[in-house]
Amino acid sequence: MKSEYYVQTTNAAREPASSFTSAVYLNKAFYSVKRAPLARTNTQLLHSAETLPCSRRISNLARISSPPSHPPIRTMAGNAPNAAALIESAKKAAAFQAVEDHLSPTDKFVGIGSGSTVVYVVEAIAAKGPSFSANMTFIPTGSQSKGLIRAAGLRLCNLDERPVVDGVSVALDVAFDGADEVDEDLNLIKGGGACLFQEKLVAVAAKKFIAVADSRKQSPRLCTKWKTIPIEVLPLAAPDVLNRLKAMGSPNPVVRSGLPSKAGECVTDNGMWIIDAPFPPLLLPKDLTAEVDGNGKNGAWEIGKLAEELVKLPGIVEIGLFHGFNGVQAIGLGKEFQAQKPVAAYFGTPSGQVQVQNAA
Repeated sequence: MKSEYYVQTTNAAREPASSFTSAVYLNKAFYSVKRAPLARTNTQLLHSAETLPCSRRISNLARISSPPSHPPIRTMAGNAPNAAALIESAKKAAAFQAVEDHLSPTDKFVGIGSGSTVVYVVEAIAAKGPSFSANMTFIPTGSQSKGLIRAAGLRLCNLDERPVVDGVSVALDVAFDGADEVDEDLNLIKGGGACLFQEKLVAVAAKKFIAVADSRKQSPRLCTKWKTIPIEVLPLAAPDVLNRLKAMGSPNPVVRSGLPSKAGECVTDNGMWIIDAPFPPLLLPKDLTAEVDGNGKNGAWEIGKLAEELVKLPGIVEIGLFHGFNGVQAIGLGKEFQAQKPVAAYFGTPSGQVQVQNAA
């Protein structure tokens, strides 16, 4: 893998923490907009079980849990800036640089992902002015990104509404999205925000996918810092999926809680539940040996082999592993609309620097 690193300090990185307030608030606001209909969807999903005590309804499920937290970021004692402000500064610097490098005024269809970092991607696009994006159409990965696109005054189009040419939906020129963890081969874990299914649909529809994150998300192997794989499941299949995951070596898979925003399970934009399944650090193909074949013995899984087995389980809608090949490789192989990996990942640091990891 070829990695290129450089330092870029932007004006965004130098802005005081107070300048991020509106963007962060905007992100929270659209999450709150999203939560209301999700609560109703959850009620609809569970209406047939309303006559049962709550304890009985979930008795066959693992203990409901919140998603794993991000690893802490270290700061100097004394007069150092607030850690949260440094993280937001890092996200903003990465987002602005990624947009500068990969969004062209000739692009027509642009995918916009979900999560806190994508707030700054939309901000960076809007900062270029209406004339820059006048001919662009933006494709969301969920209700949050749909709200961000509308709030920025950008043209919105759902993924299934884009034009069809010669019987095929047009490809997106580029898609920007965040990541929960990125390994040294640009494989990703996504789904911390419970939007993984639509995020994958947008990623595979793009000619190139750009991941944007802060430096906490870098890792040599997946499931090292972000310990679990988010899995979107049909609610009625959750008990069986949990049992199958345990048999595959996941020690304590759990149904994700909707707390603190809503009581009960986390319900996705598609009306599904999320299971967070922990696994030991996932192997890369180069890690495999005669003794360690990556087929799950003693819990040791290679990314591709684990993904292949997970998607076979009845009741699983999609998994939060983005692996295989990227958009540029897919075009060369004649496998358009099958690429999941980014061609590059941008990582902001608390100092305002941006590190870029490019595909080989």
